[in-house]
Amino acid sequence: MSSINKTIAGRYQLKRLIGQGGMADVYEAEDLILKRTVAVKIMRSSLTGDPVYVTRFHREASAAAALSHKNIVEIYDVGDEKDDYYIVMEYVPGQTLKELIHKRGALHYVEAVDVMKQVVSATAKAHSIGIIHRDLKPQNIMVTDSGVVKIGDFGIASIQSLSQVTQTDTIMGSLHYLAPEIARGEKATAQSDIYALGIVFYELLRGEVPFNGESPVNIALKHMRDEIPSVCAFNPSIPQSVENIIIKATAKNIKDRYASASEMLEDLNHCLEAAHINDEKIIFDYEEDDELATIVAEDKDFFTQSQTHLPIEEETEEETKRSHKKMLMIIGGSVVAALAILIAVYFLLLRPSQSFEMPDVVNLTEAEAITLLEDRGLQVKDHVTYELSDDVEEGKVIESDPLAKANVKKGDEVHLVVSSGQYIVIEDYVGKDYDTIADQLEELGFKVNKEDRIDEASKGTILEQSLDAGEKIDPNSDNKTITLTVSQGYSAEVPNVYGQDIQKAKSILTEAGFTVELSVLEPPTSVEEIKTMKINVVEEQSLAAFTTVYKKGEKIVLYYYDKKPEIPETPAENENNNTTTPSTDTPSSSQVTGTNQITGQQ
Repeated sequence: MSSINKTIAGRYQLKRLIGQGGMADVYEAEDLILKRTVAVKIMRSSLTGDPVYVTRFHREASAAAALSHKNIVEIYDVGDEKDDYYIVMEYVPGQTLKELIHKRGALHYVEAVDVMKQVVSATAKAHSIGIIHRDLKPQNIMVTDSGVVKIGDFGIASIQSLSQVTQTDTIMGSLHYLAPEIARGEKATAQSDIYALGIVFYELLRGEVPFNGESPVNIALKHMRDEIPSVCAFNPSIPQSVENIIIKATAKNIKDRYASASEMLEDLNHCLEAAHINDEKIIFDYEEDDELATIVAEDKDFFTQSQTHLPIEEETEEETKRSHKKMLMIIGGSVVAALAILIAVYFLLLRPSQSFEMPDVVNLTEAEAITLLEDRGLQVKDHVTYELSDDVEEGKVIESDPLAKANVKKGDEVHLVVSSGQYIVIEDYVGKDYDTIADQLEELGFKVNKEDRIDEASKGTILEQSLDAGEKIDPNSDNKTITLTVSQGYSAEVPNVYGQDIQKAKSILTEAGFTVELSVLEPPTSVEEIKTMKINVVEEQSLAAFTTVYKKGEKIVLYYYDKKPEIPETPAENENNNTTTPSTDTPSSSQVTGTNQITGQQ
């Protein structure tokens, strides 16, 4: 078993076990060269000495690498190193379709159709280049959080162009999705995948598989003889056109089944259209000798009855035909019985008798987990590592290798990953109060650097942070530092634009962040004021120069004269205009009189 933190091929560092199958374990890993998360499938060491399994493992890589489709897990690299046979593939975050069904139950038929379009499209691509998956089931189908579906695990895929390997055609697919012809021992074909797709579609719409039983034999027999239950009966809102796809995909007779996955995809693309939504239900009628499954339903005394009624006298031609028919049914029944026994042996008896299910120890304390596992005979103490966790408390188990419910036996080693504490997850602090956030971060051991910036946001509001929201920080780090950019609030000094050209003044104030309004003054009536007034020049401003404001866009009104009025005439000027200037040659009477008066006085 490969160890966590081991590096494969000098570049793929294993991080955690994310899945286990019959032939290999799957790890989440980091590609140290390309700096990306990948999934690495590694063949179990117990199988590396078996050439059959090694050949199958290489064939899986060849099968998957030959496929390129948005709904198929991409293969990046294949190789072997010191008996570690590995396949490096796309890491698909999300959950399996089985997990989705387990959590949500039956899906709405519109959503189920969308999922099936993606799955069937990918299957059609594989079939087009001769690859049959042979193990299509929800456990092998991943669903991302955005709803993208990807098929993985081509571990038992069959490439028709390759020579067959021993046990290639052994019944290996999961019984709940097993086509009747495979249960009868026939070779897997594209129609076998289509049958499995029909069962997957049923499970999406119903929330459970159509056939369950106490034993693999019972399940296999139900697939061979029983009609698939109606999803419309379970949910009458499902259109008949949708159920018809299931009926045709899961037909017992291959001739009635879809000829190709492309044909099935065509029906999925049109089943919700108004022209098809009320289609008649498809019904297949089988003659008794056309369906081997009916053999299983015969009475237990069939063989005895057949022998009792054999005629002694010479048989007629019609009796001969009936006899041949019964003989075929006897042979068919024997084949079915033998195959049923083989299935039971394969699925029930090949496990080691001492094996048992790995207990689920996640979220138990380290001590509790070790006690539980060692009581079961498993080796743990020397196989514990410690990691930070997103959500598991310090001292509790994050995961185990093998995973819970895997088959283990006494003496097996179990690797535990125990939480050494929880990461500090950086939140989005933008828009929050600096003092409050700074106190919280300092309690967590952060050194908080503050950078002030003038901004229209209220004073003390965080504008930026140096660590991104969602970033995980080791709580044990000695260098936990974060810088918060904080608003000082907005303030501005009113420029002095008195006496400046009105348009220039408006430009200065606008660039300074003010809202400017222009207002024309009533012209003065005083002659002196008129004579000194200036046109289109700031005479007044509503906010005094050098005043401090704390609101961006504060309004300032600029007052100015837009034109100079005519200067009015004064009364003195009118009188002067109407007076005649006296002659200088002849003295006036007043002048003469004055002289005489002066003379007389003298």
